[in-house]
Amino acid sequence: MKRYVALGAVLTALGAGGTALVQGAAAGGSAAQTQDGGLSMMPAVIQHNAQPGALASVTVANRSAAAMAVTVTPRPWVQAATGKVAPNRRATLPGVSVDKSTFTLAPGAEEVVTATLGSAPAAGYLYGSLEVIGVPTDAATRKGVVLGYRLVGAVRILPAAPKYLITAGNVKASGATAVIPIKNAGNTLDPVAGSVKVKGSSGTKNLTVASVKVLPGKTVNLPAGTKLAKGSYTATVSLTQHGKKALAVTKKFKVK
Repeated sequence: MKRYVALGAVLTALGAGGTALVQGAAAGGSAAQTQDGGLSMMPAVIQHNAQPGALASVTVANRSAAAMAVTVTPRPWVQAATGKVAPNRRATLPGVSVDKSTFTLAPGAEEVVTATLGSAPAAGYLYGSLEVIGVPTDAATRKGVVLGYRLVGAVRILPAAPKYLITAGNVKASGATAVIPIKNAGNTLDPVAGSVKVKGSSGTKNLTVASVKVLPGKTVNLPAGTKLAKGSYTATVSLTQHGKKALAVTKKFKVK
């Protein structure tokens, strides 16, 4: 009989703080009840300058009642146009390594893993994730679905000279929905927030841009309206980053 492992996951989303602890979030989004505590990592965010050397010591702890086979892998982020981020599981984070990538943890045991930056990143900065996966050591012999744990922390190698620059592309309208692509042309992860005012023949709509972190070089779409009638519109975008005005631009577009 084939076994399936359902991985509950906690994602630090580019840099939230605290301990990442899974307590039974099963695959598919449904909640699985567990009383055994699961897997934890501390710290969940590694932040360092671009100088090569040891970045941090991360403690991985097994709070469950079963022995776990654990893997620890530094990975780059991928970011969708919606702003959602996830580790790229097809790649490893260049220049970052760990001294213990696989090990077994008995119930209640801990392991300290040291992350190291081998060389200064060419761009002067680097943003990625530290993925920790734990599955019961006897998963292959268990029946049915086996609950495993996936923790995703953040690795942030900060630039010596922060650069803040947000640019906007042309508005994209599809059907009655429009979005404005914005690109992080700087080198930081400071969140972007603000507003979009959309004016058309039927009136004006004021839209709030929720705080979002955009990876350097990546583009995400800001909302420019839904259920828009056919016609011509003007979108005025006002964004802030790092406590200062980052973008003030007006874009014209049509909904056909």
